Amino acid sequence: MTHVNSNRRSQPQSCTLPLPQVLLIGVGLSAAFFGLILYGPLDYPILRRYCLGHPVAIASVCLFIVGIVGLTLKWMAALQQTRLTSRGSNTLQRLIDDGNEIAAKQRPAWLVANWETQNDQLQRSWFGARIWRVLELQINRGRRNQLESDLKSLSELEADRQHDSYSLLRIIHWAMPMLGFLGTVLGISQTLSQLDTATLASQQGDAMNQLTAGLNIAFDTTAIALVLTVISMFVQFAISRLEQSILSQIDSDAADCLIPYLSADPFDAQDNLLAPVREALDGVLAGVRQLVTEQASLWSDSLFDTQRQWSEWTQERSQVVETQISHRVGQALDKHVTELSKLQEEGSRHQDLRWQQWQTTLSDQARLIQGQQKEMIRQSDSLRQLIESTSDLRKLEETIHASVQRLENVGRIEEATTCVGEAVAVLATCLERSGVIRGTPIRPRVAAKSKPIDEVKLDTEQLAQHVEQERGTIPFGMRDNKKAA
Repeated sequence: MTHVNSNRRSQPQSCTLPLPQVLLIGVGLSAAFFGLILYGPLDYPILRRYCLGHPVAIASVCLFIVGIVGLTLKWMAALQQTRLTSRGSNTLQRLIDDGNEIAAKQRPAWLVANWETQNDQLQRSWFGARIWRVLELQINRGRRNQLESDLKSLSELEADRQHDSYSLLRIIHWAMPMLGFLGTVLGISQTLSQLDTATLASQQGDAMNQLTAGLNIAFDTTAIALVLTVISMFVQFAISRLEQSILSQIDSDAADCLIPYLSADPFDAQDNLLAPVREALDGVLAGVRQLVTEQASLWSDSLFDTQRQWSEWTQERSQVVETQISHRVGQALDKHVTELSKLQEEGSRHQDLRWQQWQTTLSDQARLIQGQQKEMIRQSDSLRQLIESTSDLRKLEETIHASVQRLENVGRIEEATTCVGEAVAVLATCLERSGVIRGTPIRPRVAAKSKPIDEVKLDTEQLAQHVEQERGTIPFGMRDNKKAA
């Protein structure tokens, strides 16, 4: 019994999906797929658009590849288990045929000993694990009157385990449509955020390209997510049916082989009295089994109808949302175009008014500049005349100075003449007093021409002052320029 338990613990669980292996292989294949699109032979525009157009699309493709990896591993395992189930069923039937002569009480132990002689791959298969579990329960219990219930409980356990093995795939199938709807929301929000009235007025083509780019992202992400989800769900349905058929084959083969061989029990005589009850219970069980089968079929049909209705509702809502968005965007664009036309007309009117004002101002400034030019020309003529008059005054000044110098020389001669005359008069007076010359002595006279000389000097000084005053009226800078000239 200890040997059976140790072997049973070493058996792998059926229909399990190794999550770390699936995730590693899925991530590696995703990176290789995107690398082939970017740098390899899969560089097609449609793949770039739907697989690399948006991070949401990339996430959807990665989830799809992970799901396909998991389904591929399950499909390969199912194919392998199909062959192992057929071989295990034949091997078990051969062992049972060889052990018909063994006593009923020793049959479980004999079957365990012979089953251990088979190869390890057959023992670790789904069929081998079922046989190990049934034999373990029979040996541990010590009585074999519950063999059918053991087979049934193990079958239900395997069915639940097979259903639980698709947990990751169910999450992926739920997440991919949600990512598609998330891409729709992001694309619509990006489209609405790019509504710029200035761009719509000046560059309507670019604005419409931006709007359509956002809508393309929205619908492309939803489309790729829904397509990949549908493909993955159909593949999952096919593989799930294959696994269910394998489990059903295991159930039928195990029951057909073990029940006739292990059902003999010393307590069977007591059970003969309960044969009618057992038959009734078998009928009830058959009815319940049929009811469960029908209920499962109804559930499958209802789930399929629900998925179909959900797909139709999703498509309908997508069309409604697309229509509403197109209508709203069209109204918003018409309103913005009308407002921009009004603003353009008002701006043109203000621009014309400003242009007229600028023309009037420029005309006034031109007239003022022309008047200033005339005034500057007149001032230039005045300055030129003043410069010419200044040169004439300088010449007059030089002439006056020369005349004054000549007058000073004449005054000196007159003074000398006066002195000589006075000396002659003094000499004559002295001669008359000495009696040399008789007559009235001559008195010395005041110089008659001294006054005219002083008056001439005064007039000359006044004229020089007048000239200096006239020179003072000329600006300092102009005087220096004249001096330099």
